[in-house]
Amino acid sequence: MFKSTTLRSITQSTAFKLTSIALPLVLATAAQAASEMRLALGFSSTQATGETVGSYGLANIASRDSNGEFCLGYADRTPDHVVTLEQDFSQLTIAVNSGGADTTLLIQGPNDGTIRCNDNASRRSQDAEITDVFAKGTYRFWVGSFAQEGRHRYNLTITE
Repeated sequence: MFKSTTLRSITQSTAFKLTSIALPLVLATAAQAASEMRLALGFSSTQATGETVGSYGLANIASRDSNGEFCLGYADRTPDHVVTLEQDFSQLTIAVNSGGADTTLLIQGPNDGTIRCNDNASRRSQDAEITDVFAKGTYRFWVGSFAQEGRHRYNLTITE
């Protein structure tokens, strides 16, 4: 009887310790859901990974972008990536590679709220891609799926 009670006490104590350790880790992970990057001139190329998740229509953020293109697809309410540009860039290309899934991209610019959207990079690719001039500032990126609740793993590549 003594051994059983001691074993149960040790098991409960260990479970409590594991639970109290795991909980802060889970909360820290949830708070850091969006990847953050800082880019300066001459960086060449950088990548981030993610998964399209969500049922929030990107049209709720903006129905059209600054060029009149429709903002299509579904993502999470919060941005997937936050990118701070430390200088003005004469050209950046932001490309999604999901291995053939139909992805969308919405980028919300700093201060003036400039919106850029893309559904398909070309007739051959269902992945999203945006090439444009980008001013210094912090940008929020949503990578979504054309289909609601679509789940696709992707690589996001930013090149100068």
